[in-house]
Amino acid sequence: MGFVCGLFLLLTLPALALTEVVASFSVCPDFFWKDQNGKPVTPTIFTEVNPQSGHDRYQKICQRYNNLYQFATLYDTTNKIPVYSAYNIEGIQKCNRKSNWFIEPELDDISGGPDMKNEENVKNLGENQAINNDYVKSGYDKGHLYPVSQADDQCTAYSTFTLTNAAPQHWHFNRGVWNQMERAVLNYMNTNCQLDTNKIAYIVTGIVPSNPSSLMNKRVNIPAYFWNAFCCFDNISKKWVSKAHLGPNDISGTLWELSLTNLETNLAQDYGKAFSVFGGHCQSDINNPIYPKP
Repeated sequence: MGFVCGLFLLLTLPALALTEVVASFSVCPDFFWKDQNGKPVTPTIFTEVNPQSGHDRYQKICQRYNNLYQFATLYDTTNKIPVYSAYNIEGIQKCNRKSNWFIEPELDDISGGPDMKNEENVKNLGENQAINNDYVKSGYDKGHLYPVSQADDQCTAYSTFTLTNAAPQHWHFNRGVWNQMERAVLNYMNTNCQLDTNKIAYIVTGIVPSNPSSLMNKRVNIPAYFWNAFCCFDNISKKWVSKAHLGPNDISGTLWELSLTNLETNLAQDYGKAFSVFGGHCQSDINNPIYPKP
């Protein structure tokens, strides 16, 4: 199925690579934790009017690919990086990577259409988002928030290659401890969590921007930290459990494994306001370490 999807997309990519800037994440609710009544609970959504444009600085994006919603992103148009991407896992498949990255035209041109596409013929290109040229000779990786390694099919894997799902990430951090953590989380879920249509796992990956701003190409904020939190239904305890990770975006190779509660405490200090990943739910910490520190 993954091969068929990949071949189909290669033939029809411009028409099928779609995304939407939306007024509410209710358009794509499947990627968020559900309360006991089945109501989706999003992570904290920041809001702030940009005095230059008159629009909200933080834009909600329902990332759609192959005519299906694949994940959701809250995007910071001032720092030109995402705040977080939210997604879920029902199962894992080894997927191929893409070599090119898309942008979201509606962020720069409200009449640009909903298609996630290449940068050609986009008005005001890069006014509110990072573009491929920002990364050229920067020394930084295009760091996925929703990583290819956690995609459950080839279509989903391709959908992650949008710059609205990426931030400047130190190459040593990205290819070292962060990559190891992503795979450790995946292995834990495959072994310990119920992954099916009834009990899917929810993951949110985000960044803390540098403040004062350290800029890539004099315009894109280089994050100070990357963070990740997941919630899944444990096969043994038969309850929803969580774990979180946080690391500085530098060459140190440092990564902390911590409870969801402790992560939210740290994020509240860094963001300067209260922050909740799963709306106060899924607070039962996995007591055992899941990430084998190098």
